[in-house]
Amino acid sequence: MRRQTAGFTGIEILVVLVIGGILLAMALPAFGRAIARRGALNARDALVTMGARARSVAIERGATVTLGVAVDEGRAWIAEGPDTLDVLDYSGEFDAKLAAIRNASLLEICFSPRGVGGACDATTVLPDTVTFTRGPHTARAAIRVLGQVSRL
Repeated sequence: MRRQTAGFTGIEILVVLVIGGILLAMALPAFGRAIARRGALNARDALVTMGARARSVAIERGATVTLGVAVDEGRAWIAEGPDTLDVLDYSGEFDAKLAAIRNASLLEICFSPRGVGGACDATTVLPDTVTFTRGPHTARAAIRVLGQVSRL
């Protein structure tokens, strides 16, 4: 007489592991695409937030504040005179590449103490669009004539 024990056989466990592996192999590429898409969107949203922050700092301090975007270097900063208040590295933090439509390498927007923005010098042409790319995904932000930075 055979004694029966409760549990799973080796074949049953192997079948469950194979099915789980197949499901995981189907889910991983989709997860990678979602991370790349979110990275591009987060990079864009970070620039929009920096634009609003630069404007509010100019109003709070009653001074001219600059929002700079170095497209080639992949970074943005907020500065008041010689003091840099905030720096954001897009290539490191978001793994995103930047491109501008009108300005090849540098955008500088100056916000007055009243919160009105505009190009700091003749080299920056506004309006402009900054494109953030991570993998196959892109996100765009518009920098308007009066310094507003918004999502597109």
